[in-house]
Amino acid sequence: MKRIESWLSAVTRTLDVIGGWIILPMISIIVLIDVILRYVFNSPYIWTLEFSEWWLLLVFAFAVPECTRRHGHIRMDLVYGLLPDRVKQYFSVVYSALGIWLFYLLSRHELEEFLYDYELHRVTEYLELPVWFHHVAMLVMSVILIVFFLCRGISAIFNLDSFAEEDTGEYVE
Repeated sequence: MKRIESWLSAVTRTLDVIGGWIILPMISIIVLIDVILRYVFNSPYIWTLEFSEWWLLLVFAFAVPECTRRHGHIRMDLVYGLLPDRVKQYFSVVYSALGIWLFYLLSRHELEEFLYDYELHRVTEYLELPVWFHHVAMLVMSVILIVFFLCRGISAIFNLDSFAEEDTGEYVE
């Protein structure tokens, strides 16, 4: 279980870094250039909105697994901290089961959409980027999260230390 946890952590951290340190600055630079071209030279690029939408979805798909791994989801820590360990364990199992079910449904849908878009060779309007790539990104994110929730649920059931609660002490106000 520790090997899966370390592999999964490395994958989610890498995707998070790619999304946050490469893709987001790239989007910001393109939008900044477009704004300057639009308001200073009255000659904007027609494709920047499409570019931004396309890559922002990838940022989301890359960030969700790391956010979930680090317990970045919204949770009532004041109430959760007062619960007995047995109840926390129960909630972790239920939370994991719901996560598996949700991302199973999402992955099934994304697989169908991928096959449909790939067969039709669908591309975006201006940049002609393959539409199916988004579905692959969402499918990969869903599979990673299914494996993550499966490991977390097993750990909660058998009282293992894998995927234990991370309390970094950092709180964002």
